[in-house]
Amino acid sequence: MEKKRDGYMRIHFFALLFILLFIGCKKVDIGPDGNWKRLNDFPGVARASATSFASGDLAFICLGRSGSTADFLNDLWAYDPRTDEWTRRADFPGAARVKAIGAAIGEKAYVGLGAIASMKGNQFNDFWEYDIDHDTWRPLASFPGEAKNDLFCTVIDSCIYTTEGFTYDTFASDTYKYDPKTNEWTRLANCPVKRTNVAGFALGKNLYVGSGYKIGNYKDFYCYHTETDQWNRIADIPEGRILSKGIALNGYGYIMLGRYWNGSLDGGRLLSDVLRYDPSVNKWSRCGDFPGGARQNMVVFTLNGKGYVVGGEDDWERKSDVWEFQP
Repeated sequence: MEKKRDGYMRIHFFALLFILLFIGCKKVDIGPDGNWKRLNDFPGVARASATSFASGDLAFICLGRSGSTADFLNDLWAYDPRTDEWTRRADFPGAARVKAIGAAIGEKAYVGLGAIASMKGNQFNDFWEYDIDHDTWRPLASFPGEAKNDLFCTVIDSCIYTTEGFTYDTFASDTYKYDPKTNEWTRLANCPVKRTNVAGFALGKNLYVGSGYKIGNYKDFYCYHTETDQWNRIADIPEGRILSKGIALNGYGYIMLGRYWNGSLDGGRLLSDVLRYDPSVNKWSRCGDFPGGARQNMVVFTLNGKGYVVGGEDDWERKSDVWEFQP
């Protein structure tokens, strides 16, 4: 009887030890869940791999594809969160495409690059200005690097920064700054890695980018300092992923959704989690799950202290639902 009691005690001891070790090794804190609210569906064609930008009280979505690998689009839509309504605007004048960059500075927006079928040919390096007030487009100086798609893009100090991407057969690390005041591109220090399908955000004068795809499943993340033209590695995200998106809200960065890659672009599993980065302590925490379901290739944007997720796709269809996120 005494031996049996000792056996049970050993089992309980090792079970408790395993739990304590698991908790002690846990790398990600659990942060507060965000508050999600579903809004009116996007009235245009349901799509994935589209482009978005936001200015003032309006957000915009354009381009993308309605099919799994085809049916490319060139329409533009404006969203007003005050009325939860969408209005169609003037179509993008360039070729229909996926994975273009988009950004807004004041009353002007900038859209370009991208591809027809992102992992095949027909990469673009054209760049266009959209006048939000007058609903008109005009061409600008083309991107000076090799034509590519799926770059990371953000705005810092009224300039547009781009990095990484895919040039049909090459993964890129080149980083550029576009100044709309001079209509000029400037080459900057290369990103430490060469990838596509990356995600990121801007906080203050720095941009943050990581994860992505290059024959592997990556979770490393990097910070680019615009004032010194230097890169440094920061804390890894908890789980590697591709086809995710990022936003910045209230001094934090968020990476959400995407796909855990397992060896093929349509393999692995779709993700629904939301991760928050705190630059003051260089740490990631998990902030619950997106209630609309796991997906990839959605668009995200921020307006008036709130984040938004629109569309994207799961393994069966393109989506048209719209969600508001308020941490």
